[in-house]
Amino acid sequence: MSTLPTPVESFTSPHKVDYTFVAGTGRSTFLRGLKHRTLLARRCGTCERVYLPAPEFCSRCLVELSEPFELGGSGVVKTFCVVNFPFPGQKIDPPYLVAYIQVDGADTTLMHLIRDVELSEVHIGMRVEPVWRAEEDLDTSMNSIRYYRPIAGGSDA
Repeated sequence: MSTLPTPVESFTSPHKVDYTFVAGTGRSTFLRGLKHRTLLARRCGTCERVYLPAPEFCSRCLVELSEPFELGGSGVVKTFCVVNFPFPGQKIDPPYLVAYIQVDGADTTLMHLIRDVELSEVHIGMRVEPVWRAEEDLDTSMNSIRYYRPIAGGSDA
């Protein structure tokens, strides 16, 4: 029986990649709303799909989406993952939980942390609400929402 070699766990690359992320008109509106504790969605006038965060055009119909409108922020966990292992660049010590959250009124999902609950108690269908940063710490990023937490007694499952 042969022994496998020790696996390579990391290496340093001489390559550097510079890039610029352009949020676009739709997602820029969403990001600016976060600075004011507002979740701004947009609707397709053809298929009625509600996007959060919204691009400029419907991915199904390819038509420009409606003017932005506010959603409350509460929603339901659609799926989740418990992160148990560290990796380079990680800012949160494991274990922690990341979920796709469908905000009430939206047809799409947001990915965010779930906190204030034992990891073993999180389940698909659990109702959650956002926990916002302090007013002076709000900015035009998803970091304006610290995390989502369960709504007492709430479950759609």
